[in-house]
Amino acid sequence: MGSTAYGRGGPVAEKRQAKPRPRLVQEAGRYLGHGLTWAASTGLFLFLGSRVDRWLGTTPLFMIVGAFVGAAAGFYSIYYHLVVEPRERERRRQERE
Repeated sequence: MGSTAYGRGGPVAEKRQAKPRPRLVQEAGRYLGHGLTWAASTGLFLFLGSRVDRWLGTTPLFMIVGAFVGAAAGFYSIYYHLVVEPRERERRRQERE
């Protein structure tokens, strides 16, 4: 009883076992890493902008520009790793098959 041609649990259980589910901690770490990258790039460019402002006496012009540049760079990094990279990986996988 319970045993079929697909084994125990039937075809639904076979599909579940075919693709291993990523662990919650791994996924959380991955997304936290992307968030920290965004925050670090924003903070770094903000700091560099403040240093340039102090050097040129243009406070707060370069600090604001640096914050926007850092935020844009961090956002692009997130976009690349979460949208472009998986799309390219899927395209390469389909080309191999």
